[in-house]
Amino acid sequence: MATVDDAPAVADLVHRAYRSDESRTGWTTEADLVGGQRVDAAMVSELVTSPTGVVLVAEDDDGLLACCHLERRDAVAYLGMFAVRPRHQGRGTGRAMLSAAEEHAARAWGAATLEISVINHRHELIAWYERCGFARTGVEHAFPYGDERYGLPQRDDLVLLEMVKRLGPAA
Repeated sequence: MATVDDAPAVADLVHRAYRSDESRTGWTTEADLVGGQRVDAAMVSELVTSPTGVVLVAEDDDGLLACCHLERRDAVAYLGMFAVRPRHQGRGTGRAMLSAAEEHAARAWGAATLEISVINHRHELIAWYERCGFARTGVEHAFPYGDERYGLPQRDDLVLLEMVKRLGPAA
């Protein structure tokens, strides 16, 4: 689990995975959809110290390899800030991180469902989550236009699609 001391490295990993030039070497880039930062160290510090959440990390000899944020919402756990170092994408690292998040949500919190939000134009990512057992709910959330803490949108038709996965034996 990440600590406040890890916040700068976690923010850097998330940026590298989604918005940097390096992100274009992986398949999770959203740099053509949203520019600027995705999260900063102060935001990560808030997540790490929140009593309703946890930031999980995986490391190797080169530092942070993957991360995700889990937030407890009654019987639902929300998964966000899910990132894998670009050169390690496509090697099973993401699935392993997702599995650890699912296990933590179910075991530590008794969560029956894991929920995520994905930008509507991230077709490859949506398909990956579907292969991992997530289903679209049909619910759409407004993209946080005007809040530069979450980046600078490059298009005016972004929405966040809600997806869920049942956890536990019934999954």
